[in-house]
Amino acid sequence: MIKKAWQKFIASGAVAAVMSTAASASCVSVEELRADQVRFLDMQLRVAALQCRNRGNGFPGLYNAFALTHKKSIQASRMPVEQYLARLSHINMDGYTTQLANRLSFESIKVKNFCEEAALSAVFMVELADPLDGLDLMPINYSAPRGMCADTAMFLGESRLGPATLR
Repeated sequence: MIKKAWQKFIASGAVAAVMSTAASASCVSVEELRADQVRFLDMQLRVAALQCRNRGNGFPGLYNAFALTHKKSIQASRMPVEQYLARLSHINMDGYTTQLANRLSFESIKVKNFCEEAALSAVFMVELADPLDGLDLMPINYSAPRGMCADTAMFLGESRLGPATLR
């Protein structure tokens, strides 16, 4: 009788371990979340550079300064985002970039003074060592990818992730 109980206990533990591994494979990691946030910042400033280029605020130059200052972070963000896209969706990086640009362009229309807010944000972003320190400055709020899991949220000290979670 005790032997059967132990066998059930061990089997249930093995099933739980396999399910936990499968669940974590379908979750966005902290590294991937950070990379997604960097991509979001970069794309929002790119959209602003295009939409606000004729407003007299020097936006293309502001974007170029941001991109040059945070070039390593932007480049390093590509692979983690590609990893979670490959694992959690049918979208490749080009599709992701296009969808993100379209969403930000559409949302920017709804933000009063989008160009002015984005320009001010870009000025501050150039001064920051970590671009994510400026995530809250952006006129359009970040929202975490759908594959966010409770373990990642708990690691970040959040019960629910919202804009600018990583600090």
